[in-house]
Amino acid sequence: MKYSIKSAGLTQIVVRISYVLLAVSVILFPVLMQQEDGDTFYFVMIAEHGKYLIFPFYAVVPAGYAVLACLDKLLSNIKHDIVFDRRNVVILNTITLCCLYAALVGLVGYIVIALCYNSIETVILLSLGEAFMALVVRVVRDIMNKAIEIKEDNDLVV
Repeated sequence: MKYSIKSAGLTQIVVRISYVLLAVSVILFPVLMQQEDGDTFYFVMIAEHGKYLIFPFYAVVPAGYAVLACLDKLLSNIKHDIVFDRRNVVILNTITLCCLYAALVGLVGYIVIALCYNSIETVILLSLGEAFMALVVRVVRDIMNKAIEIKEDNDLVV
């Protein structure tokens, strides 16, 4: 169990660093998208259409912070030995919904950009990744739900 607590603590540090990185990206995103020369590093691979990606990016930032907050709480629960608990299922469900929201925003953004400004494959790939992540978290949530049911049955037997 000590390994699990150390691992959760380390992961929680990474999550908290991600809060800062997301805030920095919120500030730097418009600056990076305005660069026009070919020698500049771009946050998005297709720089000529980068300014159109600002709106979908800012639309999913709140979901990103919500996911980070949920991960932080989930890891805190694990560190306090609150593992098979209905609260964790709610947290996992929230993460799933945030991922689905981000996937939907990405898909709508892709469609709008593709129709108006030709195709940007990066946006659809991100959207598919977000949808896949939602699927993975949903499977983990279902496993957690089943484990809680087994734990509750065992608690009743004893």
